[in-house]
Amino acid sequence: MNESWEGFSGRMQRLNPLFELGRGMDVGELKPYIQTILMQVLLTIFYRELNDDDQRRKSDIKYMVEDTIKQMKLLADDKQIERMTSGLLYSGKEEYSQPFEAFYFDEIRQSWETQVFRYVTMDELYTNLELGGSIVYKLTEVSQEMIFMSREMAEEFSITIEQLYSMQLIKNGNFRKATRNLDHLISRVNRLMAKEFSFQKEMINNPKILLMEEEMQRADNRVEIEKQFDEEKSHFRTITSMIEKTKRRNEQDDDIQKELHLLQEKVGHTRQLHDRFAKLVIQNISYEMKLKAENPSLFWENSLVSFREHLYENVFMKEGIRSFSAIETVLSPLFSPKNEFILPLDWIWGEQEFDEKQVVDAVVDEETEESITQMRVTDWNSVSKAWSYVFQQLQATGEFSLAELSTFPLEVQDLWLEESETIDLWMMFDKKPLKVQVLHRKEETLSDEREILLYKLMKEYPQFQVFEGTKIYTMFDHRAEPILWQRTKITPFKLCIQEAY
Repeated sequence: MNESWEGFSGRMQRLNPLFELGRGMDVGELKPYIQTILMQVLLTIFYRELNDDDQRRKSDIKYMVEDTIKQMKLLADDKQIERMTSGLLYSGKEEYSQPFEAFYFDEIRQSWETQVFRYVTMDELYTNLELGGSIVYKLTEVSQEMIFMSREMAEEFSITIEQLYSMQLIKNGNFRKATRNLDHLISRVNRLMAKEFSFQKEMINNPKILLMEEEMQRADNRVEIEKQFDEEKSHFRTITSMIEKTKRRNEQDDDIQKELHLLQEKVGHTRQLHDRFAKLVIQNISYEMKLKAENPSLFWENSLVSFREHLYENVFMKEGIRSFSAIETVLSPLFSPKNEFILPLDWIWGEQEFDEKQVVDAVVDEETEESITQMRVTDWNSVSKAWSYVFQQLQATGEFSLAELSTFPLEVQDLWLEESETIDLWMMFDKKPLKVQVLHRKEETLSDEREILLYKLMKEYPQFQVFEGTKIYTMFDHRAEPILWQRTKITPFKLCIQEAY
């Protein structure tokens, strides 16, 4: 594939929200200015979110649109303002509240795909619908990326790198830019805190989530995590010290003193926020360790489906039983005297490892020559090509179900039947979550076939290197019907990606 096509679909999915911003709105003479107006509104929401300002309801956004139009020396009536406000929240009619859609060309599948996204979403921390409150909005990751892209950053920096970047700006005397840079650091810490709060809530309500959220082998890495937080605190102390020294060197310059004072306040706020985040992470780790110590049976490895958990606890106890025939259907296989014939393990193993024996008959002495046994060799090119469509979907949406194979072109489906290892790998991904760490390793050091697959995918398709450091895990829906594809019955779980912090 030509270099210009590498990662093309990913680029378009980042650009589409920019292209679609305000598109199709009937706002009369304001049409040439609509993208500029809405971008300013998104920035206003962004900074209110940074400053924990909950004035982000629809009525507030409507006021933001009106105020922005006045600031830009433009004129608009109530109908135009209402149209721009609703056009930022959803696509089409208000009662349907539909997301936005845009097409992009998938260079791997060689087909046109549909991207679905929103610019704003509900902020659960500030919305109290139970008490009759209005929805408080926050930016989606799509909108945040638009803001970072406008800052000439395609990706967010880590906390440490943001701190080092701020130090460099202070050294160069760019105090205003250093202050603005801390806004982006605040945004990152706020999002990480929101994830921690969400995880804490889920962990309290359902401790078994720890079986799936095993980033979260964090208990084993507590010392390293605390060390990282200590380093980040040290960076804040260094930034504060740099500001104090710069203040003393510029005592006579009132303008610089004013900029440094604002920067110092921003550093103090960021530092407090970071300390709260560190405390929350350590608190969650401690609670996780306590859960594991007090309830070890919750964390023993179980089979994919168990009668007690998936049927009795999750279905019968929660939803009840509508008819006695349902009980009979569930229990009869457990007590039936007729068992289906099961191939001996040796036969199955032989099918996986070897081709059929080739026997050459001898005509003269009526003796059979020794059968020739050939070792099967996995065609990893075929396996990688088949799986490339899966990881393309994971890159686009964050999840993939094997049920989607039936929607792929026939030539792609045929790829999945060329090598038995292609489907075998699907089942291997369900045994436990996999932390992807293969990019800088040698192939001969990889023992897990899932890692070998990822290694080969990253070498063949460089755009998949973004999966390095992520966690791949499965989600199982106990109510879903088994997937039937090519006369094969497959357990209905999804493959999911969790991005690294």
